[in-house]
Amino acid sequence: MKKHFALLLAIVLLNGCATYKAKYADMDQAKDVNSDKEVVQTFYLIGDAGLSPLGGMNPALQIFKNKLDKADKNSMAIFLGDNIYPAGLPDKKDSTIAYNTAKSHLEAQLKTLDNFKGKPLFIPGNHDWYTEGLVGLKRQERYVEERLKNKDAFEPDNGCPLEDIKISDNVTLIVIDTEWYLTNWDKRPGINDECEIKSREKFFEELESLIKKNRGKTTLIAMHHPMFTYGPHGGQFSLRHQFYPKKMAVPIPVLGSFINVLRRTTGASIADIQNKRYNTLKKRLVTLAQYSDKVIFTSGHEHTLQYIVEENTPQIVSGSGAKKGVTRLINGSQFSTGEMGYATLEVYKDGSSRVRYFGLDGQNREKFLFTTQVLPPDRKPQIATYEENFPAEVKASIYTTEETDKTGFFKSLWGERYRKYYSTEVTAPTVRLD
Repeated sequence: MKKHFALLLAIVLLNGCATYKAKYADMDQAKDVNSDKEVVQTFYLIGDAGLSPLGGMNPALQIFKNKLDKADKNSMAIFLGDNIYPAGLPDKKDSTIAYNTAKSHLEAQLKTLDNFKGKPLFIPGNHDWYTEGLVGLKRQERYVEERLKNKDAFEPDNGCPLEDIKISDNVTLIVIDTEWYLTNWDKRPGINDECEIKSREKFFEELESLIKKNRGKTTLIAMHHPMFTYGPHGGQFSLRHQFYPKKMAVPIPVLGSFINVLRRTTGASIADIQNKRYNTLKKRLVTLAQYSDKVIFTSGHEHTLQYIVEENTPQIVSGSGAKKGVTRLINGSQFSTGEMGYATLEVYKDGSSRVRYFGLDGQNREKFLFTTQVLPPDRKPQIATYEENFPAEVKASIYTTEETDKTGFFKSLWGERYRKYYSTEVTAPTVRLD
């Protein structure tokens, strides 16, 4: 028995353990900063929020609603998938109880928008596909859009993979249904019947085109599955996971750690970033993001709050809208916590942007957690300068005399064509408008 525990301890020490507590690469970022910059758009980001008390609202959604109540019209609330646990919206005909329970989970999120002046957006997660696949997903889409009286409140449409939304002249949003890419199409008949994109390769081509087209703009890519994460879906587990892997009820020391090692190395679950298809998606998306220096990823899936910058690309993880999780602070991770909460992203007129994370204190009140600049400023205000002294009048012509002076052969071929008038100077008076 002692040998078993010694082996377990060695595995834990070698691999490190993920924890629920907040972790910072720089403790100065645990303090909020005031900014007098002009905000052009604010994104409110919460994911995996599809679980609340029946007829009520979980604490993370309550503080999220309080924030949305105060938001202005230049804002968007994005629900980053897994909008209904455990398996999307079932058909009422199959089970009234299951339908009403799922509806209650979804309504808790919809009610956060009651006093919101901005635009709402729901995107699908893997759990939203779990009841009848495409049929269940469309059922949820219809419910959200009818409830909000907004046909653009759920994107992408019809279980398709990709949608781009113009936010402003300098800000664009690209929405990806990552579960469309990851799911087994052989088990999803008709998945692409209503989609222009009918292959995974075509999806990458279209995404590349969108990123290139919006180069120079702040480009937020919203998708359920993160491209960088250091929680269980990224192969990082807590000490409890070593005894109770995959939420098992009975502790299985040593074997539990071995199961976690297998999960990390084999990628058996399509929900984990080590999975072959998931990893391919990650590599391609990260590569495409390099076409612009203003791409930001935002995702849920991992039941944590994380801010990671790797391969020149920031990743905002905001997936603790209903559940807690564990994380490690490694590699490009600048902040992480397993607390429930949400994130905001402010985009400023000068092209810069800032992320903030909020959690809950012991009384379920909002608590500030972390902030940092995401993108630096890249646009300077244009300040025009003019001469103070103007002449009473000025002379100007469209072309110079040299430009309209042609050879005899040219004139015989083309004629005069009112040529001389284009080089005749016109005199005009000046006036001060101030």
